[in-house]
Formats: sequence, C-alpha cells, structure tokens
Amino acid sequence: AREGVDRVLDSGGMSEPRLARDLADLLPNGSLLFCGSSMPVRDLDQVMRPRRGIRVLANRGASGIDGLVSTAIGATIAHNGPGYALLGDLSLLHDQNGLILGPREPRPDLCLVVVNNDGGGIFSLLPQSALTDCFERVFGTPHGVDIGYLAAATGTPYTSVTDIADLPKAIRGEGLRIVEARTDREENAAVHAALRDAAQAAVRAVL
Repeated sequence: AREGVDRVLDSGGMSEPRLARDLADLLPNGSLLFCGSSMPVRDLDQVMRPRRGIRVLANRGASGIDGLVSTAIGATIAHNGPGYALLGDLSLLHDQNGLILGPREPRPDLCLVVVNNDGGGIFSLLPQSALTDCFERVFGTPHGVDIGYLAAATGTPYTSVTDIADLPKAIRGEGLRIVEARTDREENAAVHAALRDAAQAAVRAVL
C-alpha cells in the first residue's frame, strides 16, 4: 500500500498529500513538526513515511482551527529548536494576529508551511460536495486573501512554492517565516481518490 501511494504522489506535481509527505521527509533531526487540524493532520497520517528524529505535535481548538498559529509559535519556543508547521489557509487566517509579536517577546525559529486552496478543502471530500448550489458559500468558504500581502503586513518573510521540487530550498532559513503552496480543492479530491484506489488495489493483490 505504501508503494502504491508513493507511486501516485510521485507521478504528479504539487499536491496537498505530497507536500505533507515531502515536508516530513525533509525535516532535519531535532525538529518539531506541528500539524494543523482538518486536512494537514489527515494528510500526514495517510502519507507520512515512518521516521525518527522529529517530534510531532497537534492541537485541536474548540472550533477545530482556532489558535493554531499561536500554538505552533509557543510550541516551537518551548521546543528550543527548529519548528515547522503544516497549516491550512483558513487556520492561518483564523489566527493571523499570532504573527504579531511584541519587540521584547522571544522569536521562534518556525516555518509555517501554508496550504492555500482558498477555503475549506476537507469538505470537497465529503458528501456535501454534491450540493452544487450552496456548496461554495456554506462549505467551500473561499476567502480570496493574498497571503503574501498578509505576510508583508505583519513583517513576516514569505516564499511562494509552485513546484514541489522547490520545497527544500523554500523551507530553509531562520526565524518566523511563511511558505505558501497554492492548491486546487477539486484536484485534491481527485488525488485522494487515486490514493485510496491505489492502497485498495495493493491490499487486494496480497489477499
């Protein structure tokens, strides 16, 4: 099943599951990996290869995505080492004020890797995606926010990644910084369907 999943991911370009898998592979030993709620933690659970040398944390707020930027910052400071967070765009926007740190506050060495699919991507994988008339407004919730401008407003270094091959270079650096990867919700649903089919086919082959 692992080989089937990897073949699906390696045969395409940028996708949300591949971003999760490759990010976890790239982290240096001694790193903290903070998982955002909703799709990021599910993607990591599904495609992350087993490895040693990193500490994985997650936090689910009362509404699922609240306070995740602040939690990642606090966890990284307490970790006393490099931190990386895989967050969705809505999680970032919900706690964007967490990027504003006072001049005398400790600064985390934290790279926020933000998956921007312009809304709530998880709902495209659920039955309500068939509700074409109201889906976008009620479940998709597109925001249209330019995360580059948000980063500039808070003085946070920002990099946009369009090619998965550029991820290793993009996450390098020190201090609090944002790496954005833009994805498409419909394409993401198709990738997840292909991953499911590949895993099922691999299991059937050995039964």
